[in-house]
Amino acid sequence: MKTLKYFLSVSAALLLLAGCKEKVDPTPTPTPGKKELADPELSVSGAPSAAMESGTSVTLKISSKSEGAITVTADKPAYAGLLSLGNNEYQLSVMSVNDSKAVVSVSQEATDEYAAASKSLTVQIKGMGAAALPGPDDSVSGTEVTYTESSKSPVNPERGLYTTHEVHSDKVDPVSVGTAKAWRASGHSIVLLEYYLTDFMSGSISTKYLKNIQADFDAFRSAGIKAIVRFAYQDHYSADEEMDPEVDIVLKHVERLKPILQKNEDVIFVLQAGFVGAWGEWYYTTHFGSNPKTAAEYAPRKKLTDALLDALPVSRQIQLRTPAFKMNMYKLGVGDALTEATAHDGSPASRLAGHNDCFGASKNDQGTFSSDDDRAFWKADTRYTIMGGETCALSEFCLCPQTLQDLKDYHWTYLHDGYNQDVLSRWKTDGCFNEIERNLGYRLVLKDVHYEAVEAGKPCKVTIRLENKGYAAPMNPREAWLVWKGSDGKVVKSLLGYDPRTWHSGYNAIVTSFVPSTDKGTLYLELSDPLLRTDPLYSIALANDGVFESKTGYNKLFVVN
Repeated sequence: MKTLKYFLSVSAALLLLAGCKEKVDPTPTPTPGKKELADPELSVSGAPSAAMESGTSVTLKISSKSEGAITVTADKPAYAGLLSLGNNEYQLSVMSVNDSKAVVSVSQEATDEYAAASKSLTVQIKGMGAAALPGPDDSVSGTEVTYTESSKSPVNPERGLYTTHEVHSDKVDPVSVGTAKAWRASGHSIVLLEYYLTDFMSGSISTKYLKNIQADFDAFRSAGIKAIVRFAYQDHYSADEEMDPEVDIVLKHVERLKPILQKNEDVIFVLQAGFVGAWGEWYYTTHFGSNPKTAAEYAPRKKLTDALLDALPVSRQIQLRTPAFKMNMYKLGVGDALTEATAHDGSPASRLAGHNDCFGASKNDQGTFSSDDDRAFWKADTRYTIMGGETCALSEFCLCPQTLQDLKDYHWTYLHDGYNQDVLSRWKTDGCFNEIERNLGYRLVLKDVHYEAVEAGKPCKVTIRLENKGYAAPMNPREAWLVWKGSDGKVVKSLLGYDPRTWHSGYNAIVTSFVPSTDKGTLYLELSDPLLRTDPLYSIALANDGVFESKTGYNKLFVVN
């Protein structure tokens, strides 16, 4: 992958530095006579006029004259869930512990006759009230069900070990579905796609290359995997060559890529900032300024970061190479690290994450950290943002005990299993590699479930206790449904009312309720992707024996006979 990977000195440290959608070609050929006006008849009926009570639902009906594909999403799918009923009708269900609000967005793609259009509505949600949450050893009323932790690691979405795939600008063939499925079969749910735009450093990205990118994403979608995405210009360092284009050209490339990034929100796990320097790692750069210290010197990198924030869907995060970049470009101190109150709110700070591509290689990870404040910031901030990367060299700082502690402290979600082989071999020899693989990202283990009397048409209280034995919580938006499959075969879904992104490492308790449609049946927990809810490959499997159903993506909680 890389033939050169080192950093010059500590003084250079700063340099290193919620849908149903049909897909269309991201770069359509303009049609003569195409109108630029959006469909004036796009409308949404059925929206609530007052705050919705938790546990209730309404039917939204989308009307439109245009035939453009319609997408309906919610910015907080854990609290405002959408289920397609067909014929452009959607069931909107709400459930939240506290008073909340969600924005439901309706977007329609352009056609030959109409331009793209969008509508949005804000839904106020009345919280069900915070229940007293039991501790891990407290007694809980109701029928008890216990579970056994699995010794295996499910191939869960958006976490774990990753492999890489380089796509150069002279490459002809996109990733095949067969190749993507082979990656998944080998235990990878995420793959780093490294796009090298070398042939476009003085001009526009070709339509052919854009179509190949789209084909890659389509293959990923068919295979049930997601992409870590990085764009760069050179896959090597040479002092005699330009490592990146002029800033304005880079910004035009970002604008050119925006439609594809927006369209493929569902299969993009995270975007690494890239573009700057060899390998897109923000170090050996030609046009973005070496060793920036002032706001003016950081300005080119901030322009790029702001452009990426605009180009990428707001639900997705962008990883910067070091904490210093986020802190300096956005004027943040240690005390400004994200909290439960500021996380996942769509602000730039909530969407800027980090990647460390020299993990454990030296005392400061080869320039990744330039101060104790850097470390303190990332330790706090990565509780709510995606952390991942790779190792790059053996050192006394990548021995198993410190490695395990660092992965926990910095909430690692993913790690490259192909580089550096010397480090990976050490971990395997010293006996910590399997633990690393098992605990990257989230590992949700059911402890027990208690439920009260099940009677058709009456609320049934359910208490779920689980432990996240992983290093991090799930990071991207995710739905959480209680699914009741009655003895009559009918399926009824109720929102859990809790956001899986708040299930941090350690013990978690959930107290909620559902209304069964029959006296007998089976209750499941579904942790689905709001943009890919019909594909069970993108649903989270709990790490318990005999619980996950691969055909449905449901986790079985209990059966009432």
